[in-house]
Amino acid sequence: MAAELKNDRRVLYLYGITESRPRDLPELIGVDRFAPVEFIDCDGVFCWISRVSADDFEESLERNMENLDWLAETSVAHQRVIAAIARQTDILPTRFGTVFRTQDSLCKHIVKRVPGLKKDFGRIKGADEWGVKVFSIQPAVSTVSKVRSGKDYLQAKAAMLPNRRSKPAARGDLIKFERALESIAAETAPVGNVSRGQRGLSFQASLLVKRSKRKRFESLLEKFARDWAQDRRIECTGPWPPYSFVSRPADKLRAK
Repeated sequence: MAAELKNDRRVLYLYGITESRPRDLPELIGVDRFAPVEFIDCDGVFCWISRVSADDFEESLERNMENLDWLAETSVAHQRVIAAIARQTDILPTRFGTVFRTQDSLCKHIVKRVPGLKKDFGRIKGADEWGVKVFSIQPAVSTVSKVRSGKDYLQAKAAMLPNRRSKPAARGDLIKFERALESIAAETAPVGNVSRGQRGLSFQASLLVKRSKRKRFESLLEKFARDWAQDRRIECTGPWPPYSFVSRPADKLRAK
């Protein structure tokens, strides 16, 4: 009996959309680590795609995403393509796993959204996304070598607890920090629940910052880092393509 042939139907995996086509973009390989990245002109905007297996990226996508090794490798490949294009021109990134069955269905979808896309291009032009987190520095745990009574034990435990009276002032500092960031950022975006369980996390934000204001942004972070050297640690990641600042429907796109 002849071996059953695996379905080799191809779908279009969409990475993002640009207003211009970079001339010096190096050859890129897509999320399947095989198919090259190419562009499709849809009513004057450029859609960056690669042609991938419908079985892997449509029918079996949810099951594949439960495979953490597959998900890690593929999501990194997705981000690598977007980052390479972003180094050449402003890009509106799409969510991981956005696929279309045909070029016609892709262009029909994009043409309907061109007015909104034009507004998004205006918003993100010359800007990058940055992530900022603030962590409280936990005081070193001190031990009491000689505990002779229950009273000594309770006093030692009380000394290790944070000072509740300092919380309002501390929160005021964070509000001041947040407002200073907002005065520099073109926009801020809501942050999900993924990192809220991190120990000591007291503030987080996603910011869209114009490249012309990057030095001012970095100076602000340095100032607060110095002021908070004993109490807080600032963690900043970026620059990234503006993943959090793309207008899109609430539901992730599926193949059409």
